[in-house]
Parts: sequence; C-alpha cells; structure tokens
Amino acid sequence: MESLVCEIAKDRLITDFDKAFEELGLFVTGLWFDDSEGFSVIVELSADEGVIVFNAS
Repeated sequence: MESLVCEIAKDRLITDFDKAFEELGLFVTGLWFDDSEGFSVIVELSADEGVIVFNAS
C-alpha cells in the first residue's frame, strides 16, 4: 500500500512540476524521495534544446 501511495504522489508531483515549468521550456526527467536527512524531494529537470541561454558577462 505504501509504495502505491508513493507512486501516486510521485506521478502527481511530476505532472505539477511539468505544468509549472512548461513556460520556461523545462520538463521533469527524474524525481526521487530522500529521507536520509529529513524528507526531501529531488527533482531533475531538462530543457528543450535552445531554450536556456547563459549570460556569460
């Protein structure tokens, strides 16, 4: 039961993060829960090609 709840929460978080970062051209490529020091959600993001421009000045 616990893993089913975690999978539902994980799917919902991925959907919510994808919606939130869509305008910036970012999307979720990975999401992990870590409870080694408190509870953390680790989100790995990727960008559509050509979206992120680095300011080298």
